[in-house]
Amino acid sequence: MKKFLFLILTTVVYSYANAQDLSKRLDSLFNGQFTAGQINGNVLVADHGKVIYKKSFGYADIANKILNTDHSAFFLASVSKTITSTAVLQLVQKKKIQLNEPYKKYFPNFPYADVTIKNLLSHTSGLPRDMEDVFDTVLKVQPQKKFGYHDIIPALQQYHKPLAFKPGDQYSYSNINYNLLALLVEKTSKMPFDAYLKKYIFTPAGMTNTYLSSPQLLQKSDVTLRYLYPKHYYPHLKLADSIPEIANIYKNYTIFWGQGNVISTTTDLLKFDQALYNNKLVSAKILDEAFKPTILNNKQEAVAGGGVSYGLGWFILKVKPSENIVLHTGAIQGLRSVFIRNLTKQQTVIILDNAQSGTNFITASNAISILDNTPQEKVKISVADKYAKILFESGSDVAASRLIQMQADTVHYRYSAHEMDFIANELLNDSYTDKALEALKVNLLLNPTNPDMYNSYGKALNKAGKKTEAILIYKRALKLKPDNKEAQKALSKLEKDSSHN
Repeated sequence: MKKFLFLILTTVVYSYANAQDLSKRLDSLFNGQFTAGQINGNVLVADHGKVIYKKSFGYADIANKILNTDHSAFFLASVSKTITSTAVLQLVQKKKIQLNEPYKKYFPNFPYADVTIKNLLSHTSGLPRDMEDVFDTVLKVQPQKKFGYHDIIPALQQYHKPLAFKPGDQYSYSNINYNLLALLVEKTSKMPFDAYLKKYIFTPAGMTNTYLSSPQLLQKSDVTLRYLYPKHYYPHLKLADSIPEIANIYKNYTIFWGQGNVISTTTDLLKFDQALYNNKLVSAKILDEAFKPTILNNKQEAVAGGGVSYGLGWFILKVKPSENIVLHTGAIQGLRSVFIRNLTKQQTVIILDNAQSGTNFITASNAISILDNTPQEKVKISVADKYAKILFESGSDVAASRLIQMQADTVHYRYSAHEMDFIANELLNDSYTDKALEALKVNLLLNPTNPDMYNSYGKALNKAGKKTEAILIYKRALKLKPDNKEAQKALSKLEKDSSHN
């Protein structure tokens, strides 16, 4: 009896110590990303439904110094597609629809007869990716009109273009697919999409802080504002909706449910995760179908790229043959979301970020690696991004000294000549010519055998009126690569212009 009690006590102590160690390692991971400026939002990590790490980082409202908290709510962006998929699969389970039925059966005016419900769920329909593609023709006739997802089928009737490929032949991600699925849920359930989700998904799962955003519904005060860097070189986060280019994208559009627009919290997403595990929403048999790679007409898997396949509303990541990991990511201006579920081990990682941090998927994957005690992928900071921000705000001398430090620290920083070239050209296009010249010169000195860097520097010199210097640079580019068409054309024009002066 004493041995038995000792064994139990030892097991409890070991489990507690292990949980403490995991929490410390996760905290080190996420704090490191926060310090590097790579996370601003909420994270949650769970094992078998038990939260082992949860933390808030940064601001929900920068101007008013309101921090993100456990109660902060975020737009889920395309993570919402997992919820739309669940709604459709519920209707399959209730035998109100069948996956292989043509969508046209429910919407006779839909112009593509061969597209099935499964094609929409699996992004194998061949339909355009976004609303801008679909409404381009209509907007030319009605430039002031505002459109919503109920206008998609009439717009497709005026689209007058064939599908990109035969349905089922290829995988091609499309938000339009999921807008159409929202319409299908409404048609077959005889309920508005938001009301259906509340009754059949949010309420059964206990997701009390989750809802669909709409112009008619005033967002709750705990919804985070969304921020981004308007350009790579810009050193401060700006409110996404304050940037004219972003506001202009949406000036003709209202509600496009199905593809996104769900607002939620990390806690509520864990409740959704657990409701799926416990088959509160959909049967295990149907979910198994959703979590398998879609098979194309050629009998190959629908591959989304990077070793990731797509099922029915879920990306499928095969890291190990013995493990099944499903996930979805989301991105809109000023927001990134990641929802990863290791089905085999019942591990869950959720990141909701309201500052468009670019490394959240790798960070979430590293959290899974910590849980499994496997090597993590090193997340390195972009030298070009940091250098350009310092150059823009503090000038060339400060930027150069910082560049030398970063170049030496290869553990934490990575240098890409093409990234530096891209950001320098952003500066050039925005008429920060002197700063662009400095960045391009530095990039050229660091990459003296790359003809593309000479092309960019020559273009900037020419724009700055330094024709003689531009000619010399283009000549050097042609020595490195005699068939450099861009340099040939630019040099010919410069020499022609010089002969006329």
